[in-house]
Amino acid sequence: MNKNIGKRLFEERTRLHLTQRQFTKNAISPSQYSRVEHGEQDLRATDFLKLISLNDLDINIFLQDFKKEKKSNEEVMQILAQIFYDRDLDCAKEMQNFLYKHNYDSSLLIRSELITLVLENKDIMHNKSLEKRFTEEINKNDDWIKDKYFLQLFGSSMVIFDINRLKFYMDKIIKEYNPKIRTLSFEEQRRIAGICINYLNRCYSENNLALVNESIILLGSLAQNPDLLMYKLLGKYFKYLFTGANIKKNNILDVLNDAGYSKFILNLEK
Repeated sequence: MNKNIGKRLFEERTRLHLTQRQFTKNAISPSQYSRVEHGEQDLRATDFLKLISLNDLDINIFLQDFKKEKKSNEEVMQILAQIFYDRDLDCAKEMQNFLYKHNYDSSLLIRSELITLVLENKDIMHNKSLEKRFTEEINKNDDWIKDKYFLQLFGSSMVIFDINRLKFYMDKIIKEYNPKIRTLSFEEQRRIAGICINYLNRCYSENNLALVNESIILLGSLAQNPDLLMYKLLGKYFKYLFTGANIKKNNILDVLNDAGYSKFILNLEK
């Protein structure tokens, strides 16, 4: 986030007559926040949104500073991903309203709406409205299978499709990337691996085996990069899950839990 945000936050905090500790409410440490106010440290976008939500601030006050930081859709997608990981419904709603009000890319609007619905525990399985809008996004781009924004949206939107349509998309993705996955950039490998993980999760929830082996093989074919360890490990997890190797599966869950990923494993089929 823009370091000018610190000045804006200081003005709002003093207006509310709150100490730094009262204002942060454990969202970030008071010492870290103090450096933000003094312009000595940047503030993560997700922490910014938490402070907005916790103190019931008007996000419009910060719009000009936020706009200065909008260099691409990348940051917004990172914010949305963190919001979903934190399962922070209030921040999700704040972000969704902001994106709609300021006419962000339609793919971001779909993703933001999807996250909010999931966090509200709404039934979005086979949501025809979202599915139609998603299909319209595909039709805008003839080369969707290589478009990173579409692929990121696809990876987070699988629950809205029936399994046959989902299989159609996955078949194209696997055929495109499986032979060459290890030669691609880290970001490309991570993106495709994330899609495979979400697909395997969906398949298990519906007792469907279509392209399961192919997806697991693709995950096993990732480069031997430590930063890709989580994806390769999850490939093993789903292999054990589908084959009923419960001891090995539970060992992986224990490792993830011990490493601090307790929130993450809540979303895994078991």
